[in-house]
Amino acid sequence: MADTIALPEDDFLLAGEQSLGVLEGNDGATARRRQLAEPEFAAAVAWWDDRLARMAEAGGSMVPSADVLRGIHAALDKLGDGTVAFEPSTGGPSRWSVAWAALGTAMAAAALVLYVATPGGTGVTPPIEDAAPTPQLVAQLQDENAGRRLASVIDPDARRLALRLEGLDPEVGQIAELWVIPADGVPRSLGEIPGSGTFQRELSDVEAGLLVAGSALAVTFERDEGIRHEAPSPPILLVGVLDEV
Repeated sequence: MADTIALPEDDFLLAGEQSLGVLEGNDGATARRRQLAEPEFAAAVAWWDDRLARMAEAGGSMVPSADVLRGIHAALDKLGDGTVAFEPSTGGPSRWSVAWAALGTAMAAAALVLYVATPGGTGVTPPIEDAAPTPQLVAQLQDENAGRRLASVIDPDARRLALRLEGLDPEVGQIAELWVIPADGVPRSLGEIPGSGTFQRELSDVEAGLLVAGSALAVTFERDEGIRHEAPSPPILLVGVLDEV
């Protein structure tokens, strides 16, 4: 395979999602047609197939510690009456779904590439194949019933947060707000995020210290007051655990 795959950033991202198998409906059908008809797109999917398979073999799996899970459950229970605070407003995973083992390495790796391995130019240069990847923190949050998705990548060395979002558009007068729930179970606001598209920003020293493997990310809708809120308002729209890959 050539060292450089001459695809725009969005197309290279789409190839990674096609390799991972997360595209559904019209998006999935379109990607399959492109894979059959466009050699460059097919080559990008093949590159991802190989890259993700090798990362999955090397990465293993990680389960958040019992202390982290208890802290997350306790914090989310405080948002309601102690019985359904963890339940998304439109269905989706149960309140105990945060206890699933951290996402498979392949999904985490795909999220990583969507934001970290794609420069801003017209083409995308894959990382050198035999170079050891720098550990990243990733999480994939989704509520398929509500059509809400968030893929996150945190580069601890560069202290950079990158997100891809879908379906998190709040009502007028509200914002989507991102939260980190570390081992102590106390949610801290990471500020406003867009409802869809991509988003990147640098992290403060304090934020970087909270965003570690085993901490959870969550999203809520909050009143648009131009501030970071002290505590999240129910319902929790999305939640997922950060994994290191």
